[in-house]
Amino acid sequence: MAAIESSLPKLGIILPDDPIDSEMHRLDRWLAGRGREDVTAATLLSKGIGGHYEADLYATGDLEVIAPVARELAEQGCGAVVWACTSASFIGGLAWAERQAAGLADATGLPSSSTTLAFVAALEAVQAKRAHLLGAYPEPVTRAFAAALREAGVEVDRCRALDTPNGSASFLLALPEEVGRFAAELPEDGAPILIPDTAINSLDLVEGLEAASGRVVLSANQVSLWHGLNLLGVPAKLGDCGRLCAGAA
Repeated sequence: MAAIESSLPKLGIILPDDPIDSEMHRLDRWLAGRGREDVTAATLLSKGIGGHYEADLYATGDLEVIAPVARELAEQGCGAVVWACTSASFIGGLAWAERQAAGLADATGLPSSSTTLAFVAALEAVQAKRAHLLGAYPEPVTRAFAAALREAGVEVDRCRALDTPNGSASFLLALPEEVGRFAAELPEDGAPILIPDTAINSLDLVEGLEAASGRVVLSANQVSLWHGLNLLGVPAKLGDCGRLCAGAA
């Protein structure tokens, strides 16, 4: 018997290739576990070129590298596409991120975006014009993300770089401990903590990180999924995934 093609809205995710057990490959199961059986997801890998270094990130985020993957997701029936790589979507600044999204939309005819633009949208949704940044990357790359956020009108106050050389190293970070140390040094201003890098599995941690820090926490995978669902035109409300996903849209 031939397989029946699902008629559910499908979100397409592009990840840079990295030998890690990313939660982004299990989004269907994760969504279903939160009662979201009204939507499905497909994740495909693009070519990851090197690590967290500027030249490598420009190459990883080149439209000639990621657009063919986006077209494949469109052919699989996806209704929206997210380039789920923070560093290779902000490395050239906000205009670079916007050109990437426009290029993916041109290539697919679908609403398209990236993790960088998802962070900007998420900050707007939680009505935050100021944030603190805990970057997995080396200092120059972390500062590049802060600069892109400032271009989007977000004031970045405290900024820490954890200096991981690549996604595999980011994946191994002890996130609750790192966030706890960072949060302890922050002023009592209630500004969100931003955690870029989609190599960090965070979907099941955000709720606890918010409880421990007493402030909104926005992680790369969380904002990418939330933003993608909005692009797809389905409710972006997700249980146990932080204040952003509790109802902000």
